Amino acid sequence: MTLTDFPPITVQLIVADADAAVRFYREAFGADELVRNPAADGKRVLHCELLVHGTRLLLHDEFPEQGHLAPTSLGGTSVTMHLYVADADAVFERAVEAGATVELPVQDAFWGDRYGILRDPAGHRWSVATPREDPAPSELRAQADAYNAGQG
Repeated sequence: MTLTDFPPITVQLIVADADAAVRFYREAFGADELVRNPAADGKRVLHCELLVHGTRLLLHDEFPEQGHLAPTSLGGTSVTMHLYVADADAVFERAVEAGATVELPVQDAFWGDRYGILRDPAGHRWSVATPREDPAPSELRAQADAYNAGQG
């Protein structure tokens, strides 16, 4: 592994059960496991690297003694990871079949994507999208205004 293997920002997830999380990411997103290092206790995963659609995703088990807690222990997350794929509907369906819960069903979004939001079994939030069209800035603004008007 070299520094060039990682983009400047790389996501590292904390999960309550690394084995289950890796299984989910394999089934839902086609992840490949690249590296796994056990913790000193021999029970938990200290470091795991996955490759998800060409991007490295790091994860490890909770270490409460160090303040490292998963969203399931914290009661939620304020982060959404965004995944662009060739077929959002198919990936979303696979993720739900693998155990994700739907927060927003896949739909045509006003900014031109086919887009949905789900929560994985580890409590992490994902948006899944496929670009469909690229509206002009003025058209996008009008569509955003119409969307916002319907939210009030």
